[in-house]
Amino acid sequence: MTTIEKLNNVSHGTLRIVQSYSVALGDGVMFVPAYPNEFRGLQSCYPLMLFKDGTSGQFHPVALLGFEDGENLFLDGEGGWNAPYIPLMSQRGPLMIGFEDAEGEGRPTPVIAVDMAHPKVSQTDGEALFLEHGGYAPYLDRMTAIMEAIHEGHALSEALVTLLLDLNLVTPCDLQITQDDGATHQLAGLYMIDDEALLKLDEAGVNTLRAAGFLPAAYLMLASQSQLQSLLRRKTDRSGA
Repeated sequence: MTTIEKLNNVSHGTLRIVQSYSVALGDGVMFVPAYPNEFRGLQSCYPLMLFKDGTSGQFHPVALLGFEDGENLFLDGEGGWNAPYIPLMSQRGPLMIGFEDAEGEGRPTPVIAVDMAHPKVSQTDGEALFLEHGGYAPYLDRMTAIMEAIHEGHALSEALVTLLLDLNLVTPCDLQITQDDGATHQLAGLYMIDDEALLKLDEAGVNTLRAAGFLPAAYLMLASQSQLQSLLRRKTDRSGA
């Protein structure tokens, strides 16, 4: 259950955000949303896939963190995240951008909000959100930049997915991952860039991707598929530990 409140230095002046990562702190997830404006950092660590929402039918770019529900193979068991790049959504924690109707504005105004029910919200541990006299602490400045990147990334993701589908560059991920001990994992419900279709894309299609600014994003998604083997090694190492 979430309890969303508009962030302010009066009600939340002493609030802190825990900086550890663990299942108990809400990080035990198989994948997280991924945004085109962070693909360059993500592709060196995570397979970039597309998840199809079973209710809406919409596709969303995601970074794969494990092979089973609730599995995040990047958690090190000691509160850390074992990768050089942490997805923006995982860094965000309980903070988010919300919208409120501002008088006279005529359109919703973005505001910073916090989920007070999130396990990383604390009064004693973690990074402070505000300085002693009410100004933003350095941590909140950094999180504001991250939330702005996520907000921008939402629009980019929608545009990218629409274009990939229009160009028939999306295919079901029918890969079956087999561990050394014989255990198998089927990546059901996930989709990926069709490498053959991308490589055979005609000049008009390539120019369409380029004009939209998404040609690098498509190839970064394709290149990231090589991280499936790295992710499998993490799974095998953890199973054998």
